[in-house]
Amino acid sequence: MDVADITLIGSGVASSLTLIEVLGGLLNSPAGKKITIAVIEKNNEFWKGVPYGSRSSVNALTITSVYDFINEKERPLFFEWLKSNKQDWSSWYRGQGGITAARWLDNNLPLIDKEDWETVYVPRFLFGNYVQQKLASLIKAAAEKQLAEVKLIHAEATDVRMNGEDLYEIALEYPDLSESTVTSRKVVIAAGSPPVRKMCDLQAEAVVYINDIYEPSVVENTKLLETSLKNTGSEAGNNVLIIGSNASSIEWLYLLEGLPHLRKLVNKTVIISPSGSLPIHISTEVLSEHPTPNIDKIKAGEKYTIKTLSDAAAADIKLALQNGANMDYVATVISATLALMEPLGEEAKKEFYCIHGIKLRDSFRRSGPEYKGISQLLIDAEEATVIKGRFINSEPSGNGAVLHYQDANGQLQTYPLTFKAIINCSGSDNLDQSSSRLLYNIVNNGLCKMNLSGKGIEVSEKFEAAPNLYVMGPLLAGNVNKRIHFWQLENASRLTYLAPFLATELLATANVERVY
Repeated sequence: MDVADITLIGSGVASSLTLIEVLGGLLNSPAGKKITIAVIEKNNEFWKGVPYGSRSSVNALTITSVYDFINEKERPLFFEWLKSNKQDWSSWYRGQGGITAARWLDNNLPLIDKEDWETVYVPRFLFGNYVQQKLASLIKAAAEKQLAEVKLIHAEATDVRMNGEDLYEIALEYPDLSESTVTSRKVVIAAGSPPVRKMCDLQAEAVVYINDIYEPSVVENTKLLETSLKNTGSEAGNNVLIIGSNASSIEWLYLLEGLPHLRKLVNKTVIISPSGSLPIHISTEVLSEHPTPNIDKIKAGEKYTIKTLSDAAAADIKLALQNGANMDYVATVISATLALMEPLGEEAKKEFYCIHGIKLRDSFRRSGPEYKGISQLLIDAEEATVIKGRFINSEPSGNGAVLHYQDANGQLQTYPLTFKAIINCSGSDNLDQSSSRLLYNIVNNGLCKMNLSGKGIEVSEKFEAAPNLYVMGPLLAGNVNKRIHFWQLENASRLTYLAPFLATELLATANVERVY
């Protein structure tokens, strides 16, 4: 391939939404010449990424209602797509999703018919299918009009380096381990969330360790777990340890309940996390007041720091979580916090979005009624339990593995059960220690700079980490500038909002005679 005008590394939703805007811009206002767009994807599925594609489960749901999940400008289009294609996707889903799908369809199809979007939490694959179909139509139209050629490359991008003054060279490794390079004028790193850090290094045959339930896929890992537990010969000792209590862990409990053969094999699921709690249910209660007494004290005082302000916000958010996550109340707290943050300057803002904001976010992790209801059912049945503590390590012991952890008082403890399986639902390493060769290399070779969080790449308001090198998706989290100010970007609505602005930058080039 000759030099590409634009190359996107990764083909998940962040990349897909950006390309939709780029192609839409070209179709609405044709450029002076045909441009070449390369898309590099290490997996064999394009345009959906992990949450919305085949590596996830067909039964995996959006964490928020579909109304909040979809960006305002996209809602009418997606809702119309859902309704007009309902017969096709509902029939397919009923055939693929087992008892979990049947229950969801029975409960939610009537709500969709009534357009009760604020109470429906849709299977995520639907959004993936919608984006894929929309993008396929635009790619075809742009090709027919000789405006753009989109070339798909099934390979892993392992490094990006400057090649001269105005070109980038991207190192590729193909599935057969052969190597090559792609040269591009502009590059977008849209590689998704950084890989989770490995928590265990067990060598015991009696224990199965799953570092990431989505790799290679939920389906394959479910089969691996079922096979492993079947071979133990003793269901009484078939305990499963989950490290972390984030969205992945509550999703796993939801999926487990709908897999009766696997559920029968699991004696007990133990979840360990520093918070000691799963995401809480979303409250729809309408409150007449949203008191913020701790922030009010900050406002009344003469001096405060970003730390004291963040502590006050954390205390007031606890009030908003007393009867479930009341997101209107939380929004009031966050808005008041951001207003008081303005006088503290840019460095304080960076510290907030990269450090304190992430802690606040973790404090109001929430979940829809299906996820929360099922997880509570398993806890009430004593099939699952959540313990508060920090994972230290796990080591083989007899016919399983033991858990060593630090409890809430800082004391080292050993959990009384042994485990036949360990599932990692924890966070990622900092980028300079990442198991992703691409992220590790571009940070350690100095091409890109981590922001204060260590989990994101510092960019300008034009999305640039370096001249003509752009970032899109979760790696933008923790940036603070005129355009980007989010502590997390694993959010389709926010990506939909940002995509047109990035498309403008990508089309502002000597090779394209217009700015979209």
